[in-house]
Amino acid sequence: MHKFILVTLITLMVSACSASIYDKSSEGTETPSSLQHTAANMSGVYLERLELASGYTLVIAEGALEPRSIGSVTVKMYRDLVVGDFVSGLSFPRDGTVLKSVLIGNSSDKQTLSITTVTAGSGNYQSTQLICIDGETLSLC
Repeated sequence: MHKFILVTLITLMVSACSASIYDKSSEGTETPSSLQHTAANMSGVYLERLELASGYTLVIAEGALEPRSIGSVTVKMYRDLVVGDFVSGLSFPRDGTVLKSVLIGNSSDKQTLSITTVTAGSGNYQSTQLICIDGETLSLC
């Protein structure tokens, strides 16, 4: 009888550890690993994936949980995004929302990423930050 109680308690403890927690607030949102398109709007947050000529992938995103009008931008480089083979990353402040990100030069010897932001409010002022890509290194130009 002691063994039965012990086995039952252990079974309950182990099954409690593997319980699935369902969060209704995440319903209908996409995660980067499930993106089907190059750009997505996750509750208003800018997120885009760009393929480099080298076969690497860049992921450009506004900072999660930040206000849309001010915060940060991150650029992450992956050898293989599918398996999460992260190479390097860069983060910088932003004033406004990300409007677009475009590869200006996408050859094997020179690659430059342009990220354009637009300020909140009536001014709608745009500014552009260039990111230099040198091999596996990202830097502000």
